[in-house]
Amino acid sequence: MKTIACIIARTNSRRLPKKVLKKIRNQQMIELLIERIKKTKNLDEIYLCTSVDSEDKILVDIANKNKIKSYQGSRESVIDRMLDVANIEKADNVVRITGDNLFTDFFYLDEMINEHNKNEFDYTRTEFLSIGVTAEVMRVTALKDCYNNIDPYKSEYLFLYMFNPEKYKCGVLIPPKNQQNEFSSLTIDTPEDWERTMYIYKNINKSIISYSDILKLDEKTEI
Repeated sequence: MKTIACIIARTNSRRLPKKVLKKIRNQQMIELLIERIKKTKNLDEIYLCTSVDSEDKILVDIANKNKIKSYQGSRESVIDRMLDVANIEKADNVVRITGDNLFTDFFYLDEMINEHNKNEFDYTRTEFLSIGVTAEVMRVTALKDCYNNIDPYKSEYLFLYMFNPEKYKCGVLIPPKNQQNEFSSLTIDTPEDWERTMYIYKNINKSIISYSDILKLDEKTEI
């Protein structure tokens, strides 16, 4: 089964302007996310998916610099971008990763893809992790079916439509109790989120910080 990752990113964020381009340890945030996703073993290709807006061309340059593929498509419809890439690659599965989820965890990505393929799921996600750590794995045929039944411009709420066990075969991974922390957030949307992220990088001296590393820090300092 061919599985591709789509990192969804643009530069038009309002609450934290151009957040994906902000620097941590001399690297742009989107570059750090790309590094993390590259550690996933079960992906055949990684795409940085952005819009056709000229201001987003810098993301194409970043993708080239970091030796992954890129795609510029619809300004508003994330589903259109993902399906375009899936068709280009003739992929069976597509993984949606959002660019503001810097701490997307490669371990859980591999676990989800394994379970997704083993059980022939249409849609797979992990629950009870901190917000901003997990992603979604979707069978392309199911995604196309979903596309035909929803407003593609509301695709940020895609999981609400695809997580429908009556229509799609859905899989949910449940992490061990010591990994569950569903009421905390590690996504990056606001200046306060950015401050928290900088605190994490200041206090964990690793090039690639795992979710487990963050949980250990949280036990000591309550991030």
